Amino acid sequence: MGSVLKWNAKLKLTMPKALRSGHDEARAELVRAMMEGGPIAIAARQVTQLCLPHFADEEKTVFPVLALLPYLEQGSLRPEMMDVMPLIVDFRAKRAALDDHHRSILAAIDALLRAAHKEKNREFAEFAHNLRVHEQIEEEVIYPTVILIGKYLREKLAG
Repeated sequence: MGSVLKWNAKLKLTMPKALRSGHDEARAELVRAMMEGGPIAIAARQVTQLCLPHFADEEKTVFPVLALLPYLEQGSLRPEMMDVMPLIVDFRAKRAALDDHHRSILAAIDALLRAAHKEKNREFAEFAHNLRVHEQIEEEVIYPTVILIGKYLREKLAG
């Protein structure tokens, strides 16, 4: 993984800002929800316990792979891009467990949504809804993109 950091610096790769800011905003909203008290805070604590390690893992494994997208779009391939392959192989190996983890996260988010509705708190209901959409985007777009990047790099650089 050290080589990933080296080539990230060498290529001046930046992690996708939209994804990073999405995680940062979710962290901040979870803190606010936990300070709310009552059923919202209880549900937010469960979401936090599941999401924070999940976010940290994605930032270490998924985001470095996605940082290649602007270069791949331009057709700018470099051999050191293959350094992400261990991340992709590990991601693929953990995919089933990740899907199970996502189900747990979605169940916790649904509990937060129910608590927000029960408390008639539209702000946290919207947050829970948006967090659910974030998780769906990961499953339907981001994770398949990571796999496709690995296949593309193998086809173009390992062949």
